[in-house]
Amino acid sequence: MKEKEMNGFLDQGTVFKGDLVFEDLLRIDGKFEGTIRSDSELIIGESAEVKGEVMVDSVTVNGRVNGKITAKSRIEINSRARVTGELHSPVLSIQDGAVFDGTVTMGSTPAAKKTNIPAGEKGK
Repeated sequence: MKEKEMNGFLDQGTVFKGDLVFEDLLRIDGKFEGTIRSDSELIIGESAEVKGEVMVDSVTVNGRVNGKITAKSRIEINSRARVTGELHSPVLSIQDGAVFDGTVTMGSTPAAKKTNIPAGEKGK
């Protein structure tokens, strides 16, 4: 598997408002308000403050997030993170020391629920 290259970096002291779309890997250490979309990985650094909606493949949170995070594969909330809002992902990891206040939706989409066919009825 090809290692992902850093596509962008919002450093500490940076303030960004609006819609952000990226490829590969993005790291945020500054302040962001708005919508983030990607089919790749997002890293939210310890000094970061993100408000809004995040829709990515996977996200690692080390800073503060207030809003909705939807990840196709994984959400990881590390020990110094502070997250308030909605989380939607098939896999969620919250380390000891992290603070999370909100709701979590894990698991399948409606299409995936169709796989609950009793073994005796397959192939009929």
